[in-house]
Amino acid sequence: MNVRRIRRPLVAIVLAAAGATLALAPSASANAPLRAGAAVDGAPLTAVVLSGTGKIDASGAAVFVPVTLTCSQRTSVDLTVKVAQAIGDTMRTGTTIRKVVCDATTQKVRIAVTATERPFAPGVAFGVVTGNSCDALCNSLTDEHRFELSL
Repeated sequence: MNVRRIRRPLVAIVLAAAGATLALAPSASANAPLRAGAAVDGAPLTAVVLSGTGKIDASGAAVFVPVTLTCSQRTSVDLTVKVAQAIGDTMRTGTTIRKVVCDATTQKVRIAVTATERPFAPGVAFGVVTGNSCDALCNSLTDEHRFELSL
């Protein structure tokens, strides 16, 4: 047996183990917001956060997702809210895009997300909210993490 025959499987095993380690490594905090974009200096949209507990409505056909927006000045924000929930071997998903006006304050809005095929149920879900503002300067902020859905 030569060195090449041994080296190839060994390299493949090491690469597979490294990939699995990276894929399964937990984030710094499972519930901490992850921001895809930083606030741009002078941009009116300064923070977008998925906050609190989602409320299930209409027998699971929709869920109201609480979102907190912070703006340095009055601006129009395009919000995209996505919710995914795994129950057993099935997925429940939904996406909503909504334009909201953000005052020069921190404010909470509730965004309704309708279920695509299967109804949402009480329990853990994963949410992603992205806010895009393009008044004087364009910026995009994202928050994504697990959160609870309740009746």
